[in-house]
Amino acid sequence: MVDLPGPHSDDDAFDIIDNALLELATRRHVWLGDELAMIGLLADLIDQAERCLTEPVTIARANGHSWTEIAKLLATSPEQARLRFDPESPITDNRWPYDTDQH
Repeated sequence: MVDLPGPHSDDDAFDIIDNALLELATRRHVWLGDELAMIGLLADLIDQAERCLTEPVTIARANGHSWTEIAKLLATSPEQARLRFDPESPITDNRWPYDTDQH
């Protein structure tokens, strides 16, 4: 198994999130000085990023990667990763990246 890093925050990630917030606020005509708007925009970005995880996790599993490898990247346990992403799990989030249905 390759030594994979877990998630971490750094200046690059901050800059990307900051740019994404600005772009999303601009598209939605929301003022970033409003703290509730900022919370909502950040929650939207988090939700979207979580939805986008399903496809690469599915592909990684199909390519033989273990739940342990995937879990390390997600900073969780293999059991939690499997519970969240295994298609056979009763709590798997099966929304596509752009579905608007809330679960």
